[in-house]
Amino acid sequence: MKKLIMVCGVAAIMLGATSCGKSSSSDNNANKGFGDSLSVAMGAAQGSRLLSEYMTLPEDQKANLKKEDILRGLKQVIMTDTTQQGYLTGLSFGLQLAGQLYRYDEAGVPVDRAKLYEAYAKAFSSDSVDSEQMRNLQMDFQKLAEQAQQKMMEHYQKQEAAAREAKENSPEAKENVAKGEAYLKDMMAKDPAIKMSESGLAYKVINEGSGDAVGANGSAKVKYTGKLIDGKVFDSNSEGVVMNPNRVVAGFGEGLSMMKNGSHYVLYIPGKLAYGVDGNPQAGIAPNAMLVFEVETSEVNPGK
Repeated sequence: MKKLIMVCGVAAIMLGATSCGKSSSSDNNANKGFGDSLSVAMGAAQGSRLLSEYMTLPEDQKANLKKEDILRGLKQVIMTDTTQQGYLTGLSFGLQLAGQLYRYDEAGVPVDRAKLYEAYAKAFSSDSVDSEQMRNLQMDFQKLAEQAQQKMMEHYQKQEAAAREAKENSPEAKENVAKGEAYLKDMMAKDPAIKMSESGLAYKVINEGSGDAVGANGSAKVKYTGKLIDGKVFDSNSEGVVMNPNRVVAGFGEGLSMMKNGSHYVLYIPGKLAYGVDGNPQAGIAPNAMLVFEVETSEVNPGK
């Protein structure tokens, strides 16, 4: 019962309701101007914030979230008679359930709303419920909820796999793989000093350096310049920054792990060992783009 009262109170607060008594008419008149200003300011600020978030949605999502529908739902809630505490509580519970049902729907787990409501109403309308009965009901639901969660995970995994496959098979991604391979083949033909590891990382040792290698778990101060195969610089650091091989893209990490104090390498990182099919749009790196890094190390702290 306490939880029900608590939710009732939360719903009342959310919608501006109060059950502690009404203000006098003189107080209401004195506050009307302030209340009107607050109303307009709140509406404009919240509406603008929602619009800014709405504008970031893909067009297909906007098609399913029409502005007039959003406003209709908003109006339904805020215009509700705030003296109807039971109705507000039902709205609160209903919105919580709706969120869960939406996730089930999205994952292809069908839930019959009519049957859910019928079972909900029957249970809630009962005269009493003992702790053992409630525990058994919760256990039955928990088992089914876990199965539903598993189905949802499988659904999202399939979606991600399909999206990944679509990206890998996109013309741009395939073209960039071909360009990278052709570029590297040409560079290796021109310069026999360029070697290739089993992973596909190509590298040229300009200066071997001395001491122990950084290793997979070590660190080093790194100066670097990162370029695309057309020569465009997308990132650089001439001051030096401490890096760990296990905290950068795979190809850069593999190359860094081989380097010693005072090493100077050129790394030719194929897309699969860089940013892959996702690329890095902010840095101007296309899907499966090959990256070329000139790297110098100092202050090596070898991994143990």
